Amino acid sequence: MHIPFLGSSATPPVLVLLSLAACSRDYALIEVETPPVPLSLSVTSPSYGGYLGPRDEAGSLQVDVSGVVSPASSQVMVNGARATVDEGGNFSAVVPFAEGGAATDRAFLLDVVAYDTDETAREILPVFDGNDPRETDPGAVNGLLTPSGLDALEPVVADMVDSLGLWEQVSATLPVIDTDYLDITPTGIQSSGTGVDLAPADGAVTLLVTFEDVVMTADLTILDSYTAAVSIGFGEITVGANAIPGLSAESMLTLSLSDAQADVQDVSIAFDDYEVPDWLTQLLVDPLASLVADLGSSLADLVLDQMGTLELGGPFAFSTDLLGTPLSARLAEVDATLDGIALGLTVSTTGDAAETMPELTALTALTPSGLDYQLGFAVHEGLLNTLIDQTLASFLDIEMQLEGEYADLMGAGIANLPGGGYLPNDSEGYCMAFHGGEARVVRMTSGTGSPLAQLWLPDMRVGFQTIQDGVCTDWLDASVFATVDMNVNGTELNMDFNVGQATVLYYGAAEQDPALDLDAVGEGLAGIVNGFVGLALSQASFDLSDMLGGLSGLPITLEPEIVSVEGLGEEGRFGIYMNVF
Repeated sequence: MHIPFLGSSATPPVLVLLSLAACSRDYALIEVETPPVPLSLSVTSPSYGGYLGPRDEAGSLQVDVSGVVSPASSQVMVNGARATVDEGGNFSAVVPFAEGGAATDRAFLLDVVAYDTDETAREILPVFDGNDPRETDPGAVNGLLTPSGLDALEPVVADMVDSLGLWEQVSATLPVIDTDYLDITPTGIQSSGTGVDLAPADGAVTLLVTFEDVVMTADLTILDSYTAAVSIGFGEITVGANAIPGLSAESMLTLSLSDAQADVQDVSIAFDDYEVPDWLTQLLVDPLASLVADLGSSLADLVLDQMGTLELGGPFAFSTDLLGTPLSARLAEVDATLDGIALGLTVSTTGDAAETMPELTALTALTPSGLDYQLGFAVHEGLLNTLIDQTLASFLDIEMQLEGEYADLMGAGIANLPGGGYLPNDSEGYCMAFHGGEARVVRMTSGTGSPLAQLWLPDMRVGFQTIQDGVCTDWLDASVFATVDMNVNGTELNMDFNVGQATVLYYGAAEQDPALDLDAVGEGLAGIVNGFVGLALSQASFDLSDMLGGLSGLPITLEPEIVSVEGLGEEGRFGIYMNVF
């Protein structure tokens, strides 16, 4: 028997339908549920801890934020403003970089949150304005000892001159003036005081030493028969020379004298208790002229011999350990200009300091704002960042377990936070962790040196865990926006820690009470972190004279006082202007 093919033109439609019904009676249609897409969030720009370049002329900076969210139907908020999300889940937003009060904020926290039904995904993203100063650090510091600084050194040089005992040496070298009718035999010479003037010149420093009220005692013998004690007075005697700054083989800062000349003025003579008659004065003119010439020549020669090379301090090639970081520095250049003595100091934390200076813009005798100062250094922010990166790791990364009375003390602070009543009663102590993170930068602060600079830590991670059965169990995690003020007191640099805000990322109490105000928890946590980390950082201080090497070897007590800190018009370079003498 022939059975036509179902659905062929020869088969009646009703039979097709009956046949299909018969075939499907043993099967059921199954509805397949599509599994939900898990919420995911990825910020692709800017990068974590990225630098966004300089601000515009008005001081503003716009941050372009972009990334991908899945599913594409999710809502994305960037710092509280809704981002645009396309069909592919690509989102974008533009937010202004924060600006703060009198001092511009140098770090900014991007808070990106995605919502999809009951799920939430979040990324905390710190960014910085400007460029990374570590990448443009020239590895050198240039300085200037100004005319005001030279003026302050004048009493030091005068004391050095007095300590040489020049007059005893001059007395020993002066010859007897012997003529046909009289002889003059010097017996001693002294001065009431010594003055020094140092003035900058091109290629040298002019040195003028003034001996005031110089009096020579002598025996005057007339016609080989009459001898009397006389006093020969000189109103003042000046010795001028050029002092050329340089470096000795031992890396000492020196001034080498040359071209010394003496000038003797206002010569007078007096017998003890006897007025010199005019005829005798006339007889003494030529012998006194010879004596004056000998005195000037002898004094100039002695100044060159005894003061030929003045050591002002050093050595300026050294290595030291700065809070665990090897630091080497070298005074590579010294030059005299009309603005003072220019200094070129190379610095390294990775090996020996370079022997040659890079080309840097020189400092001038006045600050950019027109202030007078004695000693200035142009410091690049990159140097401070390198030092902070290597020296503060132990102070910014802390992990510890607290038990006993220390746990009770810390636990009291945690328990006082909103929701603290949910702390496990069987807690055996606490595990704490503070991590400064890789997103950090040091920026110099213009002003009077308080603070000299600020360390920005926009995403310091803080964690508190309870210890139960010997295991650390998560209780509270947060991102803390903090700054560290780097203050100068004399030559000592110390740290002052400040918490701006704390963003709670996880809180065990919130699982018990979802209505908890996490902003209030963050405010309370900020105080706890501020006290604990601030105490640790208070132990971190170091002496800036260690960075300046041989300045500690100057023949004068340094009493540094910052006049001002001013930008030099080049990103990252600041002048630190001080009075130090």
